Amino acid sequence: MESKVLLIQPNYHHQRKSGAWGVNPPVGLAYIAAVLEQNKINVEILDANALNFSVKQVVDHIKKVDPAIVGISILTPAHEYCVDVVQHLPKNIITIAGGNQSTAMPEELLRQGFKIVVLGEGEYTMLEIVQGKNLNDIKGIAYLDNNDIKITAPRPPLDVNKLPFPARHLLLSNGVNLPYKSANTQHFPWTGIFTSRGCPYDCNYCFKKTFGFAVRQRSVENVIDEILFLKNNYNIKELDIYDDLFNFDLDRAEKILDEIAERKLDILIRCSNGLRVDKITPRFIEKLKKAGCGYLAFGIESGDQRVLDKIPKHTTIAQIKEAVKLTKKAGITVTGFFIFGLIGDNKESMARTINLAKELDLDLASFTIATPYPGTKLWDFIKKTGKINFTGWSDYHHSTGKMIFTCPEVALPSEVEAMYRKAYRQFYFRPSYILKQIFRIRSFTQIKNMFLGLISILKAIKNENTNN
Repeated sequence: MESKVLLIQPNYHHQRKSGAWGVNPPVGLAYIAAVLEQNKINVEILDANALNFSVKQVVDHIKKVDPAIVGISILTPAHEYCVDVVQHLPKNIITIAGGNQSTAMPEELLRQGFKIVVLGEGEYTMLEIVQGKNLNDIKGIAYLDNNDIKITAPRPPLDVNKLPFPARHLLLSNGVNLPYKSANTQHFPWTGIFTSRGCPYDCNYCFKKTFGFAVRQRSVENVIDEILFLKNNYNIKELDIYDDLFNFDLDRAEKILDEIAERKLDILIRCSNGLRVDKITPRFIEKLKKAGCGYLAFGIESGDQRVLDKIPKHTTIAQIKEAVKLTKKAGITVTGFFIFGLIGDNKESMARTINLAKELDLDLASFTIATPYPGTKLWDFIKKTGKINFTGWSDYHHSTGKMIFTCPEVALPSEVEAMYRKAYRQFYFRPSYILKQIFRIRSFTQIKNMFLGLISILKAIKNENTNN
């Protein structure tokens, strides 16, 4: 009898609560599914996030499908949701947890009902589990053996050029149309793509244990082949590059952009995951523009050099200003990501962050509050020197506007939250900013995105004390 595998994207309620985030296609699950299909394994993907499914709806679907194996990809806010699902399933189903939260907290998930936890990348680990290989011989997993937790040897980083393209055909709307939409999607069909995995930098708020520090880059040919596949099969008009560090190797990145430009693919390119400002050059920006890039984001984080050095970000205020200047000069929409409550942050440093955001005159600014996710250096530091306060994992997200820890080296939560709200008010309600946005309107989609953005901003500042 053929074993069926069901892969699940849990419902991240915070996306609808904050209004600041879209619902992105679960490309990671689609990669796992592609490897399973390549090996003739019957696999289905259930995207409970896009469907807005409750725990009961997910459980009912699982019982209806009756799979032998259920794999769930878990980010921190969905921890309790996923545990609730697993605890309501028949005991004969092999339940597997994967994703960042699973890699960070395998013991807890095993004690709460999961039978196997995948540590790190899951494509070939899942394949070996499904094929029935002895658990002790599978690298990169944790499992219970007579109530003892066993952790196997780490799995070496995989060769990203050997992966099949993600099985988007198993996603809703092939993963290229509604209900999938990023915060600023302008054209449909659209989707996201990974051209590399890993990041060599060591920012203390960032989780590195899934993809690791070694940057593994797909070849230019491999990337272009996938883009052509997406264009020819789904007629995509917008492509979001999801890489942690697309501009790590500028020569390779520029060759990809050259190929896109030369083929005249007519695709809006978006680099929305935060490019490094210290790796921005006039030539790179020029090639982005020629390839059709209309939007990019920079991980700026702070306007205080002392705080940037403590993260450590390994960037300077001068590099930030130059990168934004070059991008604006090319006519590319630019967003800056900022974090309040970083190690070393006080009222003065956070005020400098707000002032820098305004000085840069960015098209968009995303302000968040530092969140010590499990498995990060920030988590370890706060555990040793301060205290983490939260009522449940579902509230554990950087877009909530709440600071969930105290630490002697960081301003008080009330001060951080006040500066967070103040940042949104002072940046977005400047008369000069409002006028500039009005004059830039060219389509109904822009009006709609601006309206949705306004709602999220109002949510962020609704509790502000006017004395701040």
